[in-house]
Amino acid sequence: MEKAKVLIVGSGVAGAVRHLPFFKNNPQVILAGMCDPDLERARRVAAENGIPGAFSSLEDGLRETGARIVSICTPPQTHRDLAIYAFEHGADVLMEKPFAVTLEEARQIVAVQQRTGRKLSVVHQNKFMAGILRMTEIVRRGDAGRVLHIGLTWMTNGDRDRMVIDPNFWCHKIPGGRWAESLPHQLYIAYALVGEMRLLSVAARKTGTKWPWMTADEVDVVLESRDGYVNIRMSANPDEIKRRINILHGTKASYMFSYKTAFALAERPNARISMDLFRRWLAARFMPKPKAKALPSPHEHVINQFIEYVLHDGPNPTSPEEALHVEELNEQFGAEFERVIHKPA
Repeated sequence: MEKAKVLIVGSGVAGAVRHLPFFKNNPQVILAGMCDPDLERARRVAAENGIPGAFSSLEDGLRETGARIVSICTPPQTHRDLAIYAFEHGADVLMEKPFAVTLEEARQIVAVQQRTGRKLSVVHQNKFMAGILRMTEIVRRGDAGRVLHIGLTWMTNGDRDRMVIDPNFWCHKIPGGRWAESLPHQLYIAYALVGEMRLLSVAARKTGTKWPWMTADEVDVVLESRDGYVNIRMSANPDEIKRRINILHGTKASYMFSYKTAFALAERPNARISMDLFRRWLAARFMPKPKAKALPSPHEHVINQFIEYVLHDGPNPTSPEEALHVEELNEQFGAEFERVIHKPA
């Protein structure tokens, strides 16, 4: 059987580092080309990875290769036109987040996708991290009870964040700036745990003089879920490169979780430890443990699942409904962020 051909649009970090290796390694597809207005960069990436084609536009790439799958790894300002062109020329689309710049653009993309009968997914990869998957399963089983409150923390060292320190990075040109680029990750993780939400408030301020092109370095977002609230805190000021520690409080139990792990916040144990507990501790501490099977990276998971979705009608890694809801909340955040930042003192 002939392998499905793939075109990657955008040869920057997202395309060349986060998408290319996993499409290249999947035996069901073949990478037919890289597309980028910077044709020299597309040619360089293609040559380094044994990809036969390099093109300056999606139009040229689809005409020359007849690709079945288009992977869009460009700034969101370009997503609508690229996705619609791909759908109307017979390709299925995997799209990096943010889905689009506006909810209206996202709706236009979905409308054409439905009209053409093609397949669409947006890269919401971090919901497939081990800790998020575990937390999602805990909630699904009902171990936490009704979810009353989720606190999500996303903090970055601005001096080491490529998006913060580059004044020309595309995120600074959209409402909400760097934070509107990052917030979709937190929104789709919360969506996986509590479903649809409603934006209640945004607080944002600039606490220092660094990065004058950024209008805020501290942000707090509050949303309402069916049974409680979601609070998202974002900062560019920690010393650590990244910090992502999250807490979920339910009616039955509370949990702490990160991308790597999730565990219950049990009550502090008594000072006296029974012999049975002591023996179990010894066994856990010193007995050899079976080596856990390594999970694929989140981008690898999304790309492999998308290929199964396209070729074999497997589950869609991100439904249009989820993508539209996240885009709607992110657009509302951007508008409220700009209002808060620019309101008169």
